[in-house]
Amino acid sequence: MEKIILNIWYSNQIFYRLVSYVLIPISLLYLLIFYLIRIFKTEYKIDIPIICIGNINLGGTGKTSTLLEIINHFKINNKNICVLLKGYGGKKTIFKKVSPDESAIQVGDEAILYSNHVPTYISTNRRLAVKKILDDVNPDFILLDDGFQDKSLFKDKNILMVNGARGFGNGLCLPAGPLRELIKPALKKAQFLIIVGDDKTKIKSMYKNINIDTLTASIKPLYIDKNKKYLAFSGIGNNQSFFDTLIDNNCTVLKTVEFPDHHFFSENDLNKLKKTASDNNLSLITTEKDFVRIPKEKRDGIECLKVKIKLHNMDKFMHKLVN
Repeated sequence: MEKIILNIWYSNQIFYRLVSYVLIPISLLYLLIFYLIRIFKTEYKIDIPIICIGNINLGGTGKTSTLLEIINHFKINNKNICVLLKGYGGKKTIFKKVSPDESAIQVGDEAILYSNHVPTYISTNRRLAVKKILDDVNPDFILLDDGFQDKSLFKDKNILMVNGARGFGNGLCLPAGPLRELIKPALKKAQFLIIVGDDKTKIKSMYKNINIDTLTASIKPLYIDKNKKYLAFSGIGNNQSFFDTLIDNNCTVLKTVEFPDHHFFSENDLNKLKKTASDNNLSLITTEKDFVRIPKEKRDGIECLKVKIKLHNMDKFMHKLVN
């Protein structure tokens, strides 16, 4: 089903285009509700600057890796920062400070990755959360993972992420397309647009008349054994981007297995993967986000690909971000 949906959103084939057009009336209803809610919501502003990194596409855009890179640059410059997110994939909670040794089942994979670097909080109520954060720590900045569409908080700076290969898909909103809101209004309320990977969908030229700082970024593996033959598996928002990263870095990927986003791997899942890998003399490899969702006692024999986002003109970007 997931592949069918992705084809409707991103394929240029006539059949899938026709299906997306049939869904447009539902998309119009979605947009009406979305913008009506925004009209009647008021933004809560605090004295601490809030920087939001989000997207308008449903699915992976490289947001987590980019935020980790931003965190690293803040720390280099001795800034006191923290991260707030909803903890997707974990159990819903009003407010919780996350520790690195917690289970992804409880708090979600992204929260664990961030908590290895800075104070990290998950909450289903962002307005309540920022009040509690100010009582707990006194940060120079609060970094908001996702929340671009949430009008309950005032964001001092907005960063939008987009995958260069996928772009904005067919340009339609849910469910006819992958977008949570209309493209041009979204770009106009953001200060930065980061394109991850090659700009194959011509985003830069298509929206060059909108006043927004557009940056490009590339994904670089920190280490990988190129002499091995791999079975690659993942359950992230854009599984193909993970497989492409391996292939683009001259890795031999002979089999791939896709799971839904934020999938928690059962014992049966892992046994099947290990058997398939063993039968074909392959090594198992997955993403860092997937790795933290695998029970610790089941991680033997599975490699974790750690990546780094290289953001071009990083120093210039950070200067604009904090001023």
